[in-house]
Amino acid sequence: MKRTLTGCLLLLTAVAGCGADTSQNAPGAKELEVLYKVEPTWPHLERMLGDAKKQYEAAHPGVKIKLTPVQGNNEAYYTKLALLNRSPDSAPDLYYHDTFQVNADVAAGKLAPLDDYLATWPDWSTQFPDSVKQAAKGGDGKIYGVPISTDTRGLWYHKDVFAKAGLPVPWEPKTWNDVLTAARTIKQKAPGVVPFSMYSTKVHGEASTMQGFEMLLYGTPGGTLYDETQKKWVAGGKNFTDALTFVNTVYREELGPKQADAHNAKLGDKVTLEWFPKAGLGISLDGAWASSAWKPTGTKPWPEWTQKIGWTRMPTQNGEAPGAVSMSGGWVMAMSAYTKNKREAFDFITTATNKDNSMTYSVGTGDLAPRKDVATDPKYSADNPSVTFWTDLAAVTHYRPAYEAYPKVSTQVQEAMEAVTTGSQTPEEASANYAKALPAAVGGPDKVLAR
Repeated sequence: MKRTLTGCLLLLTAVAGCGADTSQNAPGAKELEVLYKVEPTWPHLERMLGDAKKQYEAAHPGVKIKLTPVQGNNEAYYTKLALLNRSPDSAPDLYYHDTFQVNADVAAGKLAPLDDYLATWPDWSTQFPDSVKQAAKGGDGKIYGVPISTDTRGLWYHKDVFAKAGLPVPWEPKTWNDVLTAARTIKQKAPGVVPFSMYSTKVHGEASTMQGFEMLLYGTPGGTLYDETQKKWVAGGKNFTDALTFVNTVYREELGPKQADAHNAKLGDKVTLEWFPKAGLGISLDGAWASSAWKPTGTKPWPEWTQKIGWTRMPTQNGEAPGAVSMSGGWVMAMSAYTKNKREAFDFITTATNKDNSMTYSVGTGDLAPRKDVATDPKYSADNPSVTFWTDLAAVTHYRPAYEAYPKVSTQVQEAMEAVTTGSQTPEEASANYAKALPAAVGGPDKVLAR
């Protein structure tokens, strides 16, 4: 995801290269390596880390910070991280981490718990709400990262496209059918415009699972990937099939992006940097951060966006209470279990996530601020009139079942979505195949609940 309170809550993990060469530093100097993801259209994290490096090194003369960027999307980043984490000698000390990956790394012994350090940091108890603190909590109840962001998800729409199609503004769909009807109207009355965009293929990884599938599944009556009461993963069923049926409708009726775009890793850039600014897209199912590119500090400043773009809640399937649905995630700063300099590494986490640096990140990205003092600062919402709307979606949001098996479950969801997107399988076939693959993904049939 990206850019999955979205997350897409956000994760920044810190990893130390235990065998790092510090010969270029003064005798006895320590070096902390921070691994992070960077994309040409997403410079905000790099800016924040650059500021944190200067601040930290000024306050810690004996410690150097080595910032190691990984170019590419989330899948490229996690492939690189997995390779580095194979050995204590190559593992970074700190790293940028998506919350849904935390428990898998905890189970693998890759992350260090932060509880003892957090107890000595006043900001943790005064500035981070309890709900935000849960973002990086392991199955053992310990905390394994400090949030740098959180998020929600909903619908963005272009007002000029709606006017051309004769659709109402403001737009407040009450059911899935209302969304599909609007997309059909745009297709008919605004030729050349992409009616509706969503992530639905494997190349988009967790964005497809969270921004796409889960926004649908959790909007069905009782829809969930994991039954918390019985502590089992849910194998397909009507809710699962209904969610895939929505996806199938989008692509079989040609209401969504062309297949080449649906499979393009840069679909998100097309949406924000091309289609919306040029009135080439009607509706987008995405996260709170989508407008970040249009801000004065963004990749493609678009001063008119506040007049041209609207935002609204994603409705539940048939208008069932509470009437809307959202998914929340986020990224955290995490510490490697392999780092030999845990105190110094934690101090860098507190520097990177202090008020000033959190403000830089949140204002730049459009993600929701995890810190209370940032969220209440007038600078936070000064150039983003949508931020209150996205924050208020917390009232209807859901969180991923971030257990150890979740990444494997997510992969199977993406398989099902892509099969329906391409038309190689019907929703019923894809749902059945998901149910067959689920036991192997979660550790056996005894951990699966048939629906």
